[in-house]
Amino acid sequence: MSPASTQTPPPARLILDLSRLVYAAWSRTPKGIPRVELAYAQHFMANEAERLHVTVLDAFGRLRLVDHRAAESFARAIAHYWEHDIDSATAHWRIALRALWIHLVLMFRPWGALERLVATRQERFLYVIPSQLQLDRPALVEALKSAGDLKLVFFVHDILPSQFPDFFTRKDADLYHRRIENAARLADAIVVNSRATAESFKSRFGATAAAGNVIVAPLGVSQPADVSAGGEIVEPPYFVMLGTIEPRKNHRLILDLWLELRRELGPSTPSLLVIGERGWKIDDIVQTLEESARQQGHVRECGRMPDAAVAGILKGARALLLPSLAEGYGLPLAEALACGTPVLCSDIPVFREVGGEVPDYLHPADGAAWREAVLDYAQPGSARREAQLRRLSTWCRPTWEHHFAVVDATLREL
Repeated sequence: MSPASTQTPPPARLILDLSRLVYAAWSRTPKGIPRVELAYAQHFMANEAERLHVTVLDAFGRLRLVDHRAAESFARAIAHYWEHDIDSATAHWRIALRALWIHLVLMFRPWGALERLVATRQERFLYVIPSQLQLDRPALVEALKSAGDLKLVFFVHDILPSQFPDFFTRKDADLYHRRIENAARLADAIVVNSRATAESFKSRFGATAAAGNVIVAPLGVSQPADVSAGGEIVEPPYFVMLGTIEPRKNHRLILDLWLELRRELGPSTPSLLVIGERGWKIDDIVQTLEESARQQGHVRECGRMPDAAVAGILKGARALLLPSLAEGYGLPLAEALACGTPVLCSDIPVFREVGGEVPDYLHPADGAAWREAVLDYAQPGSARREAQLRRLSTWCRPTWEHHFAVVDATLREL
């Protein structure tokens, strides 16, 4: 065997798709998937800068390469905005203008086509899409694979629109299902955030090639900042709901419970803070929230809030309430436990996977059980709450270090 044949091939080059993160600049309220994409940007920019290329889908539907300096600057700026300045309209416009500038450069620069990069360099490329985008346009990825030696790594956060289409608009459910079908067909590795997501993906797409290479990498939860409890928002005792307001989150159960408590307890009713952006198919929920605001009741809808403020509110809460009917992961659960806050949540497999033995698990349709738990946890000396706090001391916070150890191992194998 000649010496040349024993040489280790050079590491593959990485392509990171940040389209969803750049699009997120137009929304003042950050969501879970762009946050995951930001974590990928921070990880690869810090550890793989020499072999990293960043791509974004431009307004003409082309995958274009973004200048490293512009990508890094944008990632730092939006991270700071989400952490500290989300309630500032001026800060939001600065972020939006950064995103607009990136798109303008991509649209009018005569070079920077991703397909050309793959075609002209005689190297292997690993194309990582953390956001579930692009595969509603499978021709984009098919062209890249035809142009050169490219492997696709696709993050599937959940397949809920395929499992529970009634929770979503018909258009969104159909679009999402097409994306996951194309991912199952075209991806060389599928990254998922939980065993529950892995099992649901395999059960639906088990006949595809990608189903044989599904990697479970739980999402990381950052160590909470040393912030004080958010008592300036509302007087204790109070409870929190955290997440986009949409049907599968089951806000209706908790809002109906609070109406009942207010009729019975009057001024002694604990407060409820509803934190999250309004989603879809929620006309009845919005009506209840707005009626409560007009009556100056004990339910308060909180819109845009910096991450530090949310952490402070969680730390002061009697519990986080998560009555979800279906989830792919349940990041608010992990964030609350990381803050040392008890959780009352639905008894669904993914919550058991994330929370272990710590939370109190309740059936998402058992209003009486939720009522009993809320009234118990509202009491200063709640034995049930104290028992959960003792269990919480044994819970291990999932970290981004562990997540990327799994992802990086997968990339090395490819």
